[in-house]
Amino acid sequence: MKHKKLIALLLAGSMAVSMLAGCGSNKEENSQASSSAESSTSAASSDSAASESSDSGEFDPRSITEGVTLTIAITENARVEDYNTNETTLAIEEALGVNLEFITYPAADFFEKINVMIMSGDELPDMIFKGGSSSTDWSSWIAEGALLPLTDYYSDPNLASNIIAFSEESGIDVAGSLTMADGEIYYLPTYGHSPNSEVYGRLWYYEPWLEEIGMDVPTTIDEFYEVCKVITETDLNGNGKKDEIAFGGDALGSGQTDYWFNCLMCAFVYAWDKEYRIIEDGVVNYAYNTEEWREGLRYIKKFFDDGIIPKETLTQSKNQWYAQICAEEQTVWCFGDWEPYNTTNKPYEWCVDNDCLMPLAGPDGTAYAMYRPGMPGLGGAITIDCENPEAAFLVANMFCSEELSISKRFGQRGVDWDYWDEAKVEDKENYAAYDPSKEIYIICYNDGEFWSGTEIQNRSFLGYAPGLYGDNVFSGRATKIKGLTEDEQYVLDAQNEVIAAYNALHEYAPEQVIDYAPLTTEETEQIAEIKSSIKSYMLEMTGAFLAGNKDLDADWDSYLAELKKIGIDEIIEVYQTAYDRVH
Repeated sequence: MKHKKLIALLLAGSMAVSMLAGCGSNKEENSQASSSAESSTSAASSDSAASESSDSGEFDPRSITEGVTLTIAITENARVEDYNTNETTLAIEEALGVNLEFITYPAADFFEKINVMIMSGDELPDMIFKGGSSSTDWSSWIAEGALLPLTDYYSDPNLASNIIAFSEESGIDVAGSLTMADGEIYYLPTYGHSPNSEVYGRLWYYEPWLEEIGMDVPTTIDEFYEVCKVITETDLNGNGKKDEIAFGGDALGSGQTDYWFNCLMCAFVYAWDKEYRIIEDGVVNYAYNTEEWREGLRYIKKFFDDGIIPKETLTQSKNQWYAQICAEEQTVWCFGDWEPYNTTNKPYEWCVDNDCLMPLAGPDGTAYAMYRPGMPGLGGAITIDCENPEAAFLVANMFCSEELSISKRFGQRGVDWDYWDEAKVEDKENYAAYDPSKEIYIICYNDGEFWSGTEIQNRSFLGYAPGLYGDNVFSGRATKIKGLTEDEQYVLDAQNEVIAAYNALHEYAPEQVIDYAPLTTEETEQIAEIKSSIKSYMLEMTGAFLAGNKDLDADWDSYLAELKKIGIDEIIEVYQTAYDRVH
């Protein structure tokens, strides 16, 4: 099978010689790596592939990859027929003259299978690709010396041409995003950016109810409280029952639909770091260790005191909350915390009557969006047993070409998607970009069926590989905007509401967040037990303060004292050190 067009593009990318520039923020999910890993095994040297060239003087990756066989461990995917004969694999093999042999493991025990091999001293595959539910942190493998440091490879313009090009074009420091506590990079990158994923826990309001009670959309915490109070006292759904839900969610710390708390607290102090950490002028602290947190609790407590938010909210599950808002008689609630078009048991007419509530201003004007920057993460690794690490990195670099990065998610070019200038549609005037404020970049012919369907295909890895593509791909997908059915128009209108909300919410992002603070193994072990105890105590006391079982005046000092006793200052010191290492 020939892949002439794809091969030409991939090889062109591999011959690029642009250099990496800039240093940006990074992603915490790649943290907690061991500084004890042997950096002496650093992958590249000054005499490596950079010196290899073809007769034309340009670097020829085949001078390294020709005839090399590489084994790759990867998570099973029932919808991928065979990684060894996949179109993506064949294209890379033909372009580089390399032989790729994939070894698949079930997603449920992928990490455990590899971990047993490492602990037993068994020979490892040359490469490991991360995908599916194999989301366990791999830093323990670094500590065991099982993963090869790749730091020098990332700065080599021959080996990392596509990675460097993406960093330059996007302004995202891929290498910096993956640098661990010991200063080395062990992971191959993955990044498929959408600005949608950077803002969380949006609040949405049902506009007809606000119109019926004659109140404006609230912009401050005081206005929000008054609106919620009126809603709970009015039979807005006309069923003769006092069952209107103004606002709510599920238990604190669930990480599911407890955004109601975060959204309100963000009017006092930033409350969307996964550990409630904050940073100001480079100084790390915990939000729940501040006076602003106490004032936020004082405000939120009023909702419980006045029955606006039932006290069961502090303990109920996500399913219990969903059962309330999706009950047949309870057709609407006023303020919800997820996108309207994703809500079950609601007609599209109801969905498009929802609008996004911008962050509420607190007493001093504080109004934060629940924002977390998206950065490149762990897409794979090269193991210490790989005899041809330069060839392996060149394979990973080819996966990071734009075309293959798009294909690993959206399918095969020319079949499942095309660049817009090659689109196989005649009515181009009927399309706009997924984000109407952007230009169309690609067209997906049936992405819903390809990504969410049941077809067993052999055109794409369905995301299970390293790769890099930017917002221009995700936001620039062609979306039909004319000639729609009534239901399709409702979906489009709701979708556009969400996209507009995402764009607006970015304006409320904090100036600083803790985007990356990688810990050494020793640091991780030092604070692990403290973190668990602190979190449990904070959640317990937050619930007690809101329920009125503890007093925010009489018991506050003892609460702070207990945080210190458990070790909050020690955690802060560790994170401060980690943050300062990479910023």
